[in-house]
Amino acid sequence: MKKTISLILLSTLIFSCSKKNNPIDDDWKVFNDGIYILNEGIYGRNNSEVSHYNLKTNKVIDNFYSSANGKSIGDNANSLFFFDGKAFIAVDASNKIEVMNLVDGKSLGLIDLGAKGSPREIFILNSTRGFVTSFSKNAVIEFNPKTLSVSREIPVGKFPEGIVYKENKLFVANSDLGSGTTVSVIDINTNNVVKTISVGRNPRMISLSNDGKIFVGCSGDFFDANYISGFYMIDPGSLAVVDSIKLAYHPQDFTISKNNTLYYINDKGVGRINLAAKSVDTVFIFGATVNDIFGIPYALTFDEITEQLYVSNPKDFSQNGEIKVFNKNGIYISKFDVKINPGGIYIYR
Repeated sequence: MKKTISLILLSTLIFSCSKKNNPIDDDWKVFNDGIYILNEGIYGRNNSEVSHYNLKTNKVIDNFYSSANGKSIGDNANSLFFFDGKAFIAVDASNKIEVMNLVDGKSLGLIDLGAKGSPREIFILNSTRGFVTSFSKNAVIEFNPKTLSVSREIPVGKFPEGIVYKENKLFVANSDLGSGTTVSVIDINTNNVVKTISVGRNPRMISLSNDGKIFVGCSGDFFDANYISGFYMIDPGSLAVVDSIKLAYHPQDFTISKNNTLYYINDKGVGRINLAAKSVDTVFIFGATVNDIFGIPYALTFDEITEQLYVSNPKDFSQNGEIKVFNKNGIYISKFDVKINPGGIYIYR
């Protein structure tokens, strides 16, 4: 879906590298400080891939999963969640959650979500309860991370994407293919939706801030300026929207640092928001600095230890991409190569 959004942006715009491809040997079997990059590949080509970047040695295995397993991870890998030394990977068009050993990249099995499973975002509570949004089923699917079996489906709004957990509740962003305006709240004790919260247009991304508030990223309408995009803050206690920040340029992927700075991708590049002061720097890093072909970044994350920002460059969405590294002031530091359409960047320590 993220690629679909970026291609919409592209259509409106148009009307020092590290070592890679190292074999997986004993030197690679302890990843205390590493980044896992989830490369979506090209939809329908069955060529999604996981890349690994070693933060200590700056070495890259760009085909981490396929080197370990002799095959692709599947079609259109969408997101990744760390749990118990494993990566649980939502593979959208393959209708499954793939389970990968973080140490050596070996497959540990999969969770078959059935026809139209279309997994988007994952949250795992414990060894027996995990949850994933199912885009095509308009539901959250509960699964057992230990037995790799499906437990139940919980109906939510249309075409759900982002999911986050707080105070025994799941908060689910219902995108409705760009027309949605709601967040469903599920009580995990009853497995029922207990409230539907109204937010902005096209809620897709959702995350927790350092002080426990829930931030919902609403991308707005790419063709109708009357639907303003922005971020909406939900109090998990009252289950009400308590604040919002309206924005231009359609926010997409975002991350919130521990000092409450929100970094986000938009049409023009990377923006940032000081949440305490509610001050917005709309173009913190220009898109062309990340992607000199189309000016469109794709995903990002912030490293709290090094205070560095990792931003993915999909290039033209059909060739191998790269990750560019910036300091907290937006100054370029370095880059490294990955595979096609790097749509998720996940730091593991």
